Parts: sequence; C-alpha cells; structure tokens
Amino acid sequence: MKRVTLSSLGAALLLLVQPAAAQEAADPIADAKARIEAGDTAGAVTLLQKTVGDSGSAGIQLEAGRLLAELNELDLAMDAFKVAATGGDAAEAHARLSLAQELRGMLAEADASAEAALAADPESAWAALAASQAKARAGDGDEALALAQKAVAGEAGVAARTALGRAHEAGGDLAAAEEAYAAALEAAPGDLAAKIGMARVLRRTGRAAEAEPLLVEALAAAPGAVPAYKEAARVKIALGRPMEALGDAATAAVLAPEDPDALALQKEVTVARALSYLSDPNQAGLAIPDLQALIAQDPDSVVAHVGLAQAYISERQLDEAQTALDKALSLDPENPEALYWQGHLRLALRDDFAGAVEPLGKAVAGDPANVKYRTEYGLALKQVQQFPEAIAELERVTESPGYEKADAWMFLGEAQVGAQRYKGAVASLSKAAEIAGEVARIEAMLGWAYFGLKDAENFKKHAGKARDLGYDEATLLQYLKRVEGGEAIK
Repeated sequence: MKRVTLSSLGAALLLLVQPAAAQEAADPIADAKARIEAGDTAGAVTLLQKTVGDSGSAGIQLEAGRLLAELNELDLAMDAFKVAATGGDAAEAHARLSLAQELRGMLAEADASAEAALAADPESAWAALAASQAKARAGDGDEALALAQKAVAGEAGVAARTALGRAHEAGGDLAAAEEAYAAALEAAPGDLAAKIGMARVLRRTGRAAEAEPLLVEALAAAPGAVPAYKEAARVKIALGRPMEALGDAATAAVLAPEDPDALALQKEVTVARALSYLSDPNQAGLAIPDLQALIAQDPDSVVAHVGLAQAYISERQLDEAQTALDKALSLDPENPEALYWQGHLRLALRDDFAGAVEPLGKAVAGDPANVKYRTEYGLALKQVQQFPEAIAELERVTESPGYEKADAWMFLGEAQVGAQRYKGAVASLSKAAEIAGEVARIEAMLGWAYFGLKDAENFKKHAGKARDLGYDEATLLQYLKRVEGGEAIK
C-alpha cells in the first residue's frame, strides 16, 4: 500500500484547488461586471486594465473593451479593441475602435478603422454603424442615414441609435436627430456620444442653455472626450461667453492636434470674443481693430473676414463690409456663414431683395438645419413675391424643435397673406403676436388677413390697433377709415 505523505497530500489538495483558481483567473470579465454591479468601478477598471495588459484572447479583449468603453476609459478600450480586431469578431472590434477614436479626436484613425470594419465583414451591423459615422463626419447625410438604418435593424444596440441621430444631423433633420438621441439616452442615460449629440442639436436649435448641463456631465465622465470640449466651446459662444470658451477650445486643440475642426475652433472663439465687444457701446470700437489684427496674422482665415464684415455692418460701414465678404467668399465660395451675411447685407441693408435670394439659398443648402439662414431666406423669397416657396421655407423654421421666436411666424403670416391663404395667416400672425406682444407690423398684417376673410370686426380691431401703435401705411388706413364708416368689405 502506498504511503500518503504530507507532500503528496499537499499536491493532491493543490490539484483540487487549481481548477477553481484557474477558472476565476480565466473569467476576469465576470469579476469586473460583479465589481461594477457592486459600485467598485475603480476596481473593475484596474482588473480590466490588467486583462488588456495581459493580451488575452481576442474574445476576452472585445468584452473588456466593451466594458471599458461603457466606463468611458477610452484609451484602455482602444487598446483592447486593437487586440480584439485580430479575432473572429473583427468587424465589431474595428467599429468600436472607430467610435472610441472619434471620441478621442483621432478622426483620421476613426475613418481608417471604419474602413477596416467594412473590409472585415461588409454585412455587419457594426461595420455599417462605423461607416455611417464616417459618412456623417464627411457631411454625406443620405449615405450616413442608409447605413445607420442598417445598423439599427441589426444588433448594434444603443450606438446604432446614436449613429442614426448623427446621420439625421448631417442631413439637416434636427427634429429626427433629437428623437434618435433621446431614444439612445433613454436606453443608456450615460452614453457619451448620445449626450454630446443631443447637446449639439439643442445648441443648433437655439437651446444652448439646455445643452450646457449635458456637456458638464460628459466631461466629468470622460475628461478626454474631444467632441465634448468642442461642443462646450460652441455652446458658450452661443450663450455670449466667448472668454469661457477659450479654455475648452484650447483643450480640444491640445488633445487633438491633427483635428482640423479643433484648430479652426480656436479662431472661431477668437472672432466671437472680438464680436462680443459690439454688445457694449463703450467697447464696440475695439472689434474692428482686433479682427484686423487677427487677419494680419492669418490673411486666409475665412471666419476672421466674415467676423470683420459683421463688425463693419454693426457700424453701418457697408462698403467695407462688402469688401470683407468678397474676400471671405474668394477664399471659400461655398462658406455658408459668408453667404448668409452676403444675403443679409443685400436684404436688410441695401433693399436688394432679388440679389439676396441666391446667396441665402446657397447658405441654406450648405447648412440645411440652420434656422437663422432659413428664416432670412424665407423673408427674401417673400419680398420677391415667391410666396409658395417662402411659405415652405418658413414652415420648416416654425416646425423646428424648440423654435420660439416671433420672426418666422410673422414672415410666414405675411407670405400667407400674399398667397391669399388668409386662415393660415391668422394662425401664424396670432402666434407671432403671442410671442412678441403688440407690434404694429403684426397687427397690420392681421388686419389684412381678416380683410381677406371679409371679417369687418376683426379687421377694425387689428388695423385699429396697428394705427394706435403708430403704423402709418396709407392704404391700410384708408380702408380702415372706410370700414369704420360703415362700408362693407367686398
């Protein structure tokens, strides 16, 4: 009979213990998930960092990368996805790598990873998702949308909803973009890309104050997220705080030195800072020399030339403004902001209504979701009596998410009066009056709308109010006098 020694017993016990220990070591993902569930996020990150450093199997690396991305540990997630891309789920790994690279401001690398995802599996929902994001970054809304819809139909999860929102943004449909981002955030409230996308839509639809808290949350969760810094700077510009925007723009440029948008943003903020002087009569004179100095440093800066034109317009130096716009458009003939100010100069300051239509139309084509551009384009179309086209443009504005200004409602009502759509005009002008209060021009147009409906009482009410507010257009006052005298509207 074989003797059982202490050493042989220890070896036997070791054999019994080894399978459990090996199993525990082989399942770091389950351990990390348990730690996350228990609230030990730091412990989970440490464990996952070790897992990524050990360069385990591609499958484990993909799972580690997924968790790290959810925890906004973007650099570690990228390392994991690079290893995972050598395995069987290469399309998903490359696609997830692309998404993380975009959030880190590595746009050229993100595009390359999206192409690699498609090469690995052209039919993959994840490959479609990454390709959609790349197309959206390039401004190709139609292709981005088709690819995002494919990703949504597949199994790409919350990220597909975010890609759908980005595709709608690229196509200029901000209402649909907001809906998609909201769906993504409902499913995953902490999703970084969806949060930044929603903030961008809120800013672009005039709700920058609502966007700012989302960006504060995003940057607290992921201090390396370049798009969040860029959007934070633009939100602060929109809120009239360009000095605060300087830091965010500078951080974005440091984190992503090869991102052309991050570099351009610094000039954008500098111009916004100079233009902020215009709001203070005591400092307004500083804007023009500041912008001239910026142009002296960078003669080919389109944004600086457009800013200089704005400063000249505020000072009613219209010839100088035109010269600045001519220079901007010579540098970039399709620049939407330069085209907008070209149209504005002709429409509002030179009464060249026909001459304003073309540049404003091009501005809208270059940035279809821009409410400011569409409002002025609709006004120009109304002024040249292209009433159906004006109505279509202005209805797009009034139907925009969060639109709360009186301007487009008033212009829409005026175009509807011109097109003899009097009931619609009453509704639009009443909405304008609800927002703006008693305004002579709105009351006068309400008077004409009721005149068209042969409603004498409401005609007298609104035309009379316009007269009381100082409206002095002779034709309206003549008709008002006759109707007040008892003459019927025929």
